[in-house]
Amino acid sequence: MWGETSGFHPEWGKAVMKKKAIVWAGAAALILSLLAGCAGRQDSGPSAGTSTGTAGGSAAQSAAPQGREKAEIKIIGIGVEIAEQQKAMVEDYMREHPHVTVQLDLPHDDTLLKTRFASGEGPDIFVVPGYNGIANWLEYLADLSNEPWMSKVAPLAVPGMTVDGKKYGFPTAVVGYGFIYNKQLFAKAGIEKVPSTLTELREANEKLKAAGIQSYAEPYKEWWPLGQHLFSLPFAYEEDMKASIDKINRGEMEVKDLAKIQGFFDVLDMTVEYGKGKESVGVAYNDQLMAFAAGEVAMIQHGPWVYDPIIKINPDIEMDVFAIPLSDDPSETRMPVDVPTYYVVNKNSKYLDEAKKFLTWFHENGQKYIVGSYRYIPGFTDLEATPELGPIAEGVFRYQKENKTIPWAYTLWPAGSSQEFVKPLQSYVAGMIDRDAALDEIQKIWNIYAQR
Repeated sequence: MWGETSGFHPEWGKAVMKKKAIVWAGAAALILSLLAGCAGRQDSGPSAGTSTGTAGGSAAQSAAPQGREKAEIKIIGIGVEIAEQQKAMVEDYMREHPHVTVQLDLPHDDTLLKTRFASGEGPDIFVVPGYNGIANWLEYLADLSNEPWMSKVAPLAVPGMTVDGKKYGFPTAVVGYGFIYNKQLFAKAGIEKVPSTLTELREANEKLKAAGIQSYAEPYKEWWPLGQHLFSLPFAYEEDMKASIDKINRGEMEVKDLAKIQGFFDVLDMTVEYGKGKESVGVAYNDQLMAFAAGEVAMIQHGPWVYDPIIKINPDIEMDVFAIPLSDDPSETRMPVDVPTYYVVNKNSKYLDEAKKFLTWFHENGQKYIVGSYRYIPGFTDLEATPELGPIAEGVFRYQKENKTIPWAYTLWPAGSSQEFVKPLQSYVAGMIDRDAALDEIQKIWNIYAQR
C-alpha cells in the first residue's frame, strides 16, 4: 500500500506484505501500495511485466485500421498481486483497439519510475499515491479535469488528486478500515447494534467482558496499526484536516491541540484494557489474525485485506465492520476511506490522447475489471461493489455510499514520521509514560520530520 504515504498507502502495503498478509482479494496492492504501499516493491524488468507487443498475439500484431495511426502506450501498473488480471485487461484492450500496442510493466517501483523520467523515457500512464504523491509528481502530470469519467469519480476520491482546482488522477480503488467485529460473539454478548459513540463502545466492551469474551488483541508490536491507522483518526476528524496539519507544520498548532486527540487516547485505552493489557506491545499482526479467526477476540482494527486470510482459517466466521468513534456525537463518527493510489497520465506523452482514451475505456469497463477481475472497491459512483468482495469490503462501500467517511490523514504527515510516532505510543501502552508525555514526544518527532 498504498508516494511515500499512500494506505493502497505505499507504506501500508509494504508493511502488510512484510507481515505476509494476503491482500484483500488482490487489492491490497493498493491497500498495501499505501498501507502503505502495498507490497514490497521490486525492480520491474522485462520478466516482471508484459510487453503486449509481444504477448498480445495476432490482435496486437495486426495492422492499424485504415486511417488510424499506430500508437504504443507504456504503462507501469499497480502490483504483482493482480499481475495476471492486469495483463488480461491489456490484452482485451488491444483486441478491441488493434492500432494500439500496450506495454505493461509490473510492479510499480518509485526508483524505476524516477530513473525512466530522468532518462526521458517516462511511461504514458503510471501510478502515484494521493495528496503528497500527486504534488510530488505534478510537473509530469496531465490535467484530467475534463475527461468524460471525471464526473463519476466518488467525492471522497477527489481531494487526493486535486491541486489548485485541477484534477490529475483516476482512482485505482477505495480502501477503508475500522473495527471489524465477529457478529456471532457480539450476538452472544447481547450487543444488538454496533457502537457509534465512545460511550456505546465502552458499553459493548463491558458486555463482551461480562460474557467472558476478550474484546481485542491489537498488534501494537507493529508500527502501522497504531502509529499510522489508529493515530490518523484525530487528524482526519478535524474540521479542516489539511489546514490543521499545515498549521502543525508551521508551528502554529500542536498535535495536542487536535479536537479529538483525547478521544483517540480513550479508544486506545479501551483496546488495551479490554485486550491484552500492557502485553499488547508484544502482539504481532499474524497473532492477532489467528486469535480473531479462532473466535478468541471480538474485534480487530483493520480493513478488507484481512478477509481472505481469516476466511481461510475459519470459513464459518461471520464478520462486518464499523467506524471507530472518537466522541459521543454519533453524527461525527465516520470511517477512514480513501484512495491509496491513482493512475495518472504523463503530460509529455507522445500518445497523450490515446493514453486518455485508454483510461476512458477502463472506466467504461470498470465493473468487469476493477470490481470483477481486480476485486477492488470502486472509486466511481456508477460502479458497484459486489458480495464477492466480502462483507468487509461491502461494509466499507456502505460507508462510502452514505458519505460517512473521513480521509487518511497520514498521507499528509511528514514523510517517514509514522514509524516514529509509534514509539511513544508503544511506551504509553506499556504504562511507561502518560498522555502528556506521549504527546510531547510525538510533537518533537513531528518537528524533526517537518524540519522545523
